[in-house]
Amino acid sequence: METKIISIVGEKGGIGKTTLNLILASNLHYAKGKKVVLLDGDNPQYSIYKKRQRELNLLEASEIKELELYPIERVTVESLQETIMKYYGLIDYIILDLPGSLNIEMVRGLLYVEHIFIPFSHDELEIDSTSNFYFTLKNNFLDNEERVLKSVNLFFNKYKLVRKNKFSLLRQQFEQAGIPMMQSVVKDRTIYKEQYRNTLYPIPENKEDGELDIKRFFEEVEQLSN
Repeated sequence: METKIISIVGEKGGIGKTTLNLILASNLHYAKGKKVVLLDGDNPQYSIYKKRQRELNLLEASEIKELELYPIERVTVESLQETIMKYYGLIDYIILDLPGSLNIEMVRGLLYVEHIFIPFSHDELEIDSTSNFYFTLKNNFLDNEERVLKSVNLFFNKYKLVRKNKFSLLRQQFEQAGIPMMQSVVKDRTIYKEQYRNTLYPIPENKEDGELDIKRFFEEVEQLSN
């Protein structure tokens, strides 16, 4: 089996990467039937791993047995390679959730990622840091034949329709600068954190199916990582 190693990642916290990595893993597994493992590399918080434990604690043992769960594993800099090799070639996707800062854990983790997806909004400071982060990845990983990185893809997170003209202008500026932009966006919706951020179930089948809804984003992630 061809395993893809992917990550929604950013160089600072609060941009929604952990939420999106989690929802992506759940929907690839439960809705698409993919074999997935989610590696929680956000040491020492391990927020995704702890969330899975909290969700399981709310269920009866009989309910847990009926679920075909995908594994969520905590990893460190030292255990990351060994954990990846345990699954590589046996599943469809390894999704790696990295820390929200450009530290040693993130840098070491990026050595193994094949496809990176970077969220950002229209905030001026965030735009500057995101573009710098992209060129750092491009110069040190994407253009380096010794690295496994195959693509870096930027996308609008916390997208607001009332500001679509500003987002459109920003897209043009990034594309003119040679920075690849995904066509899909992730809208600014609290329901992603309050309801859909779940390790046990996917987004309901009849929800989030519109042109600018999150399932379109997940479909593009699949396309770009194949």
